[in-house]
Amino acid sequence: MVKKVLCTVMAGAMLVSMTAALSGCKRNNGPDGGDKAVEFVKQATGSDYATDIMLPELKDSELHIMMSLSYENIKKLDTEKNPQAQVQSTNIWKEVYGTDIVVDVVAESQQTEYLSTAVASGTSPDIIPANSMTFPLWSAKGLVADIDDEKFAAYFDLEDPVYNKELMDQFNFQGHPQWAVTSKPDFTYVIYNKTKFYLAGEKTPMDYYQQGSWTWSQFVKTAKAMTSGEDYGFNGWALFPYNSVYPMINLNDDGTVALNIDDTKYMSWMTEVYNFYQRDKAGRLDYNLQSWETTFPQGTDAMVITNLGHYERMVKVAKELEGDEFGIAPLPIFDKGGETERIVPASLWGYSISSGAQHPEAAATYIRLETMVSQNIKKAHPGYGYLDNVLTDEEKQMLEDTSTDKWFIEKILGIGDCYNIIDTKLVPPIYYNVNETSVQSEIDQVKPLLQAEVDDYNNDLRDRLAEAE
Repeated sequence: MVKKVLCTVMAGAMLVSMTAALSGCKRNNGPDGGDKAVEFVKQATGSDYATDIMLPELKDSELHIMMSLSYENIKKLDTEKNPQAQVQSTNIWKEVYGTDIVVDVVAESQQTEYLSTAVASGTSPDIIPANSMTFPLWSAKGLVADIDDEKFAAYFDLEDPVYNKELMDQFNFQGHPQWAVTSKPDFTYVIYNKTKFYLAGEKTPMDYYQQGSWTWSQFVKTAKAMTSGEDYGFNGWALFPYNSVYPMINLNDDGTVALNIDDTKYMSWMTEVYNFYQRDKAGRLDYNLQSWETTFPQGTDAMVITNLGHYERMVKVAKELEGDEFGIAPLPIFDKGGETERIVPASLWGYSISSGAQHPEAAATYIRLETMVSQNIKKAHPGYGYLDNVLTDEEKQMLEDTSTDKWFIEKILGIGDCYNIIDTKLVPPIYYNVNETSVQSEIDQVKPLLQAEVDDYNNDLRDRLAEAE
């Protein structure tokens, strides 16, 4: 399920942090300059990636970061060829400020309750995870600081062109940014078993992409052609309801949300997906699809949809097994919805600052530091890392050409119990079992449950705002 993937991605995701490098050594705090200033007078040391980074003096350099993965596990991933920005930044922090950063490990399922209690009791961590599982829920609960607050002005230069303004706008809450984002979202791609396609004599997804005919209609035909007996054309959970090319939920300007499940475009997507599994039988239709990351590199099934990080891991497994050769192509264009451009369901991980942060200046300083370290790592390790020797020149060109595709990030996962409702009530009858009813029937059964969660979220938000007046 998606949450399992998110837990795995967390280790590397903290390099997709916020804020940009600041030019100069002094920045005024406040919209009009004010008389408060931050002077960047301390040269960063303690890492090969500390070059050209200046840090401010801090009265209090204590810092707490809440995560679902222990720092020790992230540290294991840090190698000379694959440096982790969080590890390198932590080393710099210790060297410059003489302080160990405290990582508060809290399971994802307990983070909302933990953070709510911590903010109320004055014991909140300073930096907290920012992702589709936490937004907009934590903002609605008043747990996230607005990064355009003037107390952060010396650390967050939101006019810097390094910011991805389009992405930041998706994570505004009541007009205020909750994340400062400097990188593009994490896109997903079609990964295919090139060996299977060759043996079957079928054109690959990349062939169709290069011909300009890689659409949903062709994807279905290809998956059907690559399905034989218990070997399917497609595997995995990437077509689950919250991975649609259209949103399940819309965020309003006032922070309230509206269920979008009756939208004609969303229903057109779900109808196509339902038919793909239930009528065309082109996707693996059993609970074993949950094991795709293990079975696919072993040669089971023809296509999956995932990101570059998972592709790298699967290629490494296949190489160890001396198994099949794999290829990569973009997602198909959803022509059945009338689309002529690709729409990519994306994801992003980063940091927010807790509204109850005990050390907000340290939090802002650290986020700026890790962003600059990430930039230095990218300069020292350009390209696609391990995949540089795996991707063909045509595939690298494809990644570049599709980097500006339309995308969006689903927000329903951060609303009440919606994620659990979808995964336990809507997913099983469509993706695990033969279903002789209809997609409309299945959606009609879960819609009241999802709407109740949306109503609770909106009512709680309005009550909190009323109390604050």
